[in-house]
Amino acid sequence: MALPWLVQKYLDDREFNCIQADDTQDFGAMRLCVLYLEDSLGPLQYVLPHSHMLRLHAMAETLGRNFTSMSPDNLHTVLDRLGLDEATGILPVPDFHTLVDQSVFGHSHYLLPSGRAHSLLMLDAEQIEQIIHDCDAEIVDFASDSRQPWPDDDDEGQILASVQNLTSLRIRQRLIETLEIPPLPDTARQILKLRLDPEASVEELAHIVDRDPSLNAQVICWASSPYYASAVPVHTTEEAITRVLGFDTVLNMTLGLSLGRTLSLPKDGPGGLMPYWQQAALTAYGMQKLVQAMPRPYSRQANTAYLCGLLHNFGFLILGHLFPLHFSIVCRHIEANPHLPVPNIEYLLLGVTRNQLSSWLLQTWGMPEEVVTALRYQDMPGMASEPAFLTRSLHITRQLLSGQPADLNDLAHLPLHADDANFIIQRLLEEQSDNIRALAAQMVT
Repeated sequence: MALPWLVQKYLDDREFNCIQADDTQDFGAMRLCVLYLEDSLGPLQYVLPHSHMLRLHAMAETLGRNFTSMSPDNLHTVLDRLGLDEATGILPVPDFHTLVDQSVFGHSHYLLPSGRAHSLLMLDAEQIEQIIHDCDAEIVDFASDSRQPWPDDDDEGQILASVQNLTSLRIRQRLIETLEIPPLPDTARQILKLRLDPEASVEELAHIVDRDPSLNAQVICWASSPYYASAVPVHTTEEAITRVLGFDTVLNMTLGLSLGRTLSLPKDGPGGLMPYWQQAALTAYGMQKLVQAMPRPYSRQANTAYLCGLLHNFGFLILGHLFPLHFSIVCRHIEANPHLPVPNIEYLLLGVTRNQLSSWLLQTWGMPEEVVTALRYQDMPGMASEPAFLTRSLHITRQLLSGQPADLNDLAHLPLHADDANFIIQRLLEEQSDNIRALAAQMVT
């Protein structure tokens, strides 16, 4: 792959001989990443190990400047001007101040982004020092290693410890106020009870839904939507259940929606992420489609898979509710550290992750254990106790929806070929994405 012209010229001018690699190779070298930040005084590029998280609040305390991730428009302008696909760190960028984290040093060889997508350059320590000199970089210490021991299974203990630590910083006056989680909504309690009743009837479900005007309207809207392409007009909840959606689908739709409304949607959020309900709906339908394509007995859990997808990011709501004053800080760090998994960032900042929060609360509410497990371990399915069928399915669905290839290790534990999984999600995105977004819009009304 040809390097960007300016990068190639810089390497040639300094007679640097280096190996070009793709981003799946490491050669035992220290991998670096480059972050573009900005504030009202100007832009900045920050070089740090790929395994580390930049602490924005530490920068603010030391430098007296509140940096945030560069806006997409400004980033596009800079990269386009330099002929780059992504930040490289090899080039001194005009008008940019360069900071290099001290954790970078002490290695013999480095992998640095080349400016082309999925392409790295391997450089030695002497070449890195030359680049740092040319960029007139300042050496600082604002990054932390994200490779911490992963949280154990004592979620409640860690949540309490996290809240207590933050409470000591006067985020809240009293611990009991901080842990004031709303009780399980009455509608959700009734639906959950119905879900556990093998003799539950359509009439009972319709009666519960009809008592909530908003849920009633949304069930009818879903049944009448282009996604389901019903040829028969739907006027009542019972018709929606019997003619179009089915008992289990309505049960899980309304349960997930009822739980989602328990906590107010945080107004703040990482830039560029799909709005909460759009992301939830896409993941729910993606999960359902993947599981439906599997042989029995897996396919029989398609509606439970739908519920897992709908609730997969429920921890986002709890995070905003439980840590309101820290929530914006978490969001800014997620934006500024796109190279790191979100749970790593949350754990470093708060001592707990959104997945721990959601599984803890849903377990407290008496949700099915398979749903609780899927949400808890969706980012690390290998740690879930077997069987982890729904956990692995959720992990793969999220990977495919984000444009990443499915994890072959997880697929090896599921009766679904990688090509089939890719085809199902790609078809969903191409043919039904707009319809699902329209359905999601109904969820916030």
